[in-house]
Amino acid sequence: MKKEDINMVIQYGDELFKEEWLEFVKYDPVHPGISISKRISGNRTIFIYLYNMEPYFIICARIGNKIPRNMLEVLTDDGYNSIYDVKFAIFYSIFRLPNVNQKGVGTKAIKEVINYCRTKNINKYYTLSPAPLMREHLNLKPDEPAVRRYLESWKGSVAKFHLSNGAKIHSINYDADESELRAKESWGIMVNYDYCSE
Repeated sequence: MKKEDINMVIQYGDELFKEEWLEFVKYDPVHPGISISKRISGNRTIFIYLYNMEPYFIICARIGNKIPRNMLEVLTDDGYNSIYDVKFAIFYSIFRLPNVNQKGVGTKAIKEVINYCRTKNINKYYTLSPAPLMREHLNLKPDEPAVRRYLESWKGSVAKFHLSNGAKIHSINYDADESELRAKESWGIMVNYDYCSE
């Protein structure tokens, strides 16, 4: 890394977080229908990854005491109150900002967000991720072994991103997203990837 290179993660609510950064949510290709207010209320938050003080990557997360297996659970709050609770960071939307072409920025962003979460006593890191090309590669709704084979073949860009960054497939969740987009892409199937043991 060059001497002038600075990588930083800032969470919504931090005094360094600029309100105008919330406008970057409009570039979210994963869950474009989730409002800004929903992303920053209750158990949900936004992390922004900056490279040389310029916003490069957005990670929307749910912080709580369980692993959501569907989008309804992501958008519902739970009642964790204590810093001694087992806390999970669930990354449900991860995307680069337009005009960011730096190779490997996604890998840097997710690692930096995990490091940031560790400083907040959050020690479990998962995603709830789509499988956007699944229906293009599989003609019929697959059973779980077929889904795993598809994901492990790295044909899908999301699976390739997470697996190449050291994550493991934790669970495959049917009917996890009932939106029209996910139904067209993957029969509503979503995946929890595990970054705890990376």
